[in-house]
Amino acid sequence: MRRSRIILSAVLLAVFSLGAYAAFMYVYTEWKFAPVELLQEPNHAAPHAQWNAPQERLFIHQVNTVRRAKNKDRSYNGYELDLLPETAGGELFMAHDESALPGKVKLADIFSAVKNPQDKTYWLDLKTELTPAQLDEILQTARQFNVPEQNLLFETVPGPTAKLINKKGLALLLQLTDGFDEDEKDPAKRAEINRRALAEWTEYRPAAVTASFGKYPYLRAYFPDMPKAVYYSATRRPSLKKPFMVRHIQKDPSVRIFMIDEYTW
Repeated sequence: MRRSRIILSAVLLAVFSLGAYAAFMYVYTEWKFAPVELLQEPNHAAPHAQWNAPQERLFIHQVNTVRRAKNKDRSYNGYELDLLPETAGGELFMAHDESALPGKVKLADIFSAVKNPQDKTYWLDLKTELTPAQLDEILQTARQFNVPEQNLLFETVPGPTAKLINKKGLALLLQLTDGFDEDEKDPAKRAEINRRALAEWTEYRPAAVTASFGKYPYLRAYFPDMPKAVYYSATRRPSLKKPFMVRHIQKDPSVRIFMIDEYTW
């Protein structure tokens, strides 16, 4: 009798703890999506290139190893990859920073690791400026695996590489200007930030603007119609926060891609 009471108490405690955790994560996520205080009216200008956004909006972060590519093959049709040359103008490898370069993982290795590479969409985070030869190398590798150019999305900062991507008619994901969320509640500063962003997008006409989740509420508030590629990669463990966030993001049609991380590699 005593043993059954202990088991029942343990079960009830577990149920209560799970419910409390779920409630906390729900409230926390709602708070994360709370509207920002508007200092300027929203701007509905959306100077962007026309592109066929992937049907599957959920991408997985840093698929830079063969093991991770294989493990996530069934779960995701969108992969984010980091590309970094070993030396200026040299070979490109899958690496978020120089510490990962010794792994010598190439784009072809990632394509080879999945069953149908041509069916996935690849968010290529370019960690440095590329030469025309390096960009051609990426395109040639994609052709070898029958990956359509429209399935390649190139993320970079404003500059020569962004212009080169546009010149080739490829999908450009332009990184959001630093400090977009740092207006210090100053209307004049907010107006200047918005002006600079709009001028940049008008010049480069990206397929979408990339922004961390922390900047997303400001981007959504001031440029609701601008196509967005939002990344959230702070947690790598099981968390109810992620499905709650995905549910919210799916309500915003301007978010063409939402990238998350996972605890399994």
